[in-house]
Amino acid sequence: MPVVDEAFPQALFHLTLHLMPSIYQPKTAVILAAGLGMRLRSVIGEVPKGLLEIQGSGLLERSIQLLSSCGIAKFFVVTGFQHQILEGRLREQVSEIPIDFVHNYQYASSGSMESLATMKNQVQEDFLLLESDLIYERRALELLMESDQADTVLTSGQTNSKDEVWIYGEPRIPERESLETGRVRYINKQPSSQFALRGELVGISWLSAGLFEAMCDYHAANKPRTLQYHYEENISDLSTEHQISYLKIPDLVWAEIDTESHYRRVLNEVCPRLLNRERSKVGAEFA
Repeated sequence: MPVVDEAFPQALFHLTLHLMPSIYQPKTAVILAAGLGMRLRSVIGEVPKGLLEIQGSGLLERSIQLLSSCGIAKFFVVTGFQHQILEGRLREQVSEIPIDFVHNYQYASSGSMESLATMKNQVQEDFLLLESDLIYERRALELLMESDQADTVLTSGQTNSKDEVWIYGEPRIPERESLETGRVRYINKQPSSQFALRGELVGISWLSAGLFEAMCDYHAANKPRTLQYHYEENISDLSTEHQISYLKIPDLVWAEIDTESHYRRVLNEVCPRLLNRERSKVGAEFA
């Protein structure tokens, strides 16, 4: 803890701490983009969901640019369905950012945990894990990385978007008025009678090298049962033995786009809210 002279204005001290960059932040991102996207075919056709364009930018393109602006320097994208199209398009969209592509050859018969497990020999450091079909505000990345807490799953308030994945757990004392942290106890689309509902899974997490290794080992040891597991199911199972946290941003603006109804909701509700947030932030910076 820094030693502060008593004459140093307390408000300025806290502002200085807020502006100081953390020395413990991930510099690597892994994005899962291997899915078939069957439920979104009516909107995007037979191309990967991450290439869906919203207001002129592809979902993956936008996400990678946001990550880069937050200090992420190394990018891995796990591919599957139509991987050649995805790789070619993404290299054009973010040509200034180097990306390593890793292919999940079992994409058609496996879940997202199998895609993540393909990275076992590629990543030996902390990393941000993201899904490819997300649209979100930059604040999601900023607050997660400022938390200085690896093995943290980002959580939001209820979006009412349908097809939600819920996080259940035990809250700790709120760090700030608008944030909540706690321990993950259960992650599923089905309710839990044992633990309290804390929020909705966003699809952005900060994983340590140690937890990632444990996830891969658990997955390998429990196949074929876990072959179609999604990574959040793996985290849920491991949360009984590992300290896995959640960070809840109740008013976070974001969406996952799995279906046509999700897409319409993003156009009609989420994008206007994102634009308002961006305008408010710019206004505050110049006020």
